[in-house]
Amino acid sequence: MAYQLRRTESIADGLRRLARKELRSARARLRRALPPSVEAVHEARKSVKKVRTIVHLIDADAGRALDASGTRLRAVNRKLSQLRDADVMLECLSTLRREFPEALSEHTFARVRRQLVAHVQKIARDDARDGTWKKVDRKLRTLRRNAKRWRPRHRGFGALAPGIRSTHRRGRKALARARQRRRAADFHEWRQEMKTLWYELRLVERSSADVRRDVRALHRAETWLGDDHNVAVLCEQLSRDPSLKGQIDLKRLQSAADAYQHRLREKAMSSARGIYTMTSGTFVRRIKRAWKAWHREPGARPHRTPRRAAA
Repeated sequence: MAYQLRRTESIADGLRRLARKELRSARARLRRALPPSVEAVHEARKSVKKVRTIVHLIDADAGRALDASGTRLRAVNRKLSQLRDADVMLECLSTLRREFPEALSEHTFARVRRQLVAHVQKIARDDARDGTWKKVDRKLRTLRRNAKRWRPRHRGFGALAPGIRSTHRRGRKALARARQRRRAADFHEWRQEMKTLWYELRLVERSSADVRRDVRALHRAETWLGDDHNVAVLCEQLSRDPSLKGQIDLKRLQSAADAYQHRLREKAMSSARGIYTMTSGTFVRRIKRAWKAWHREPGARPHRTPRRAAA
């Protein structure tokens, strides 16, 4: 089932349904083997990010019963990110070797790759030994149980508007900083906000072709900036490794990385330009019009929506 709200359900019911589904999926993937595979961790991490988006939407609407859900989700995400980020560096190393073969000799590439593989394996062993995955499973189980009570404050699109508006606004500010300062940290911050907006729009992408176009544009841009961040993390990791001194020309590698990152950032800004040139209020009103028009189409069945909670 897609990560999308149904036209025949209330926003509150849909958000709870999707949150519980994703939490169940994350638990199932991580429990298939101990330690879980890198692929299982990657898929579980995506599910957790979707649930974090739902929590953000409910929280931005001053919703109820979230309790410590945000804190638990951040803790789970940090643990999943450690293993996933280590594995991503392997992919990034291969990309740099393919794009800039002169930056890494075959011998150096093989040496660095062996070290990164050992790093990934050590993280997996340490996590299995200290009971990390049992703790993660308990947090996911608690989150899924608590998700039954999550309630946005408003009905209809009003439950989504505050969260989408705040995410878009933060993304606009992050993009402005990234354009001005050109720092890896600023582009990474923009990418995080863009990914949250991408997940938010996926919830309502059935509503119009324009929304689906925004979803595709955001996905392209955040993927390119994900590669940009991975390159930055890899270069930092290699520069801190004393065993590689004299074995790798870090200046040449950094020069190749800078050129690659410049291309990625320019493509990301070009892809998302149309989304972030409009004000956040204008952007949300456009999504709202599409959502309401979709619900007025023939064949849309009415649904009961919860009464607005008292302030």
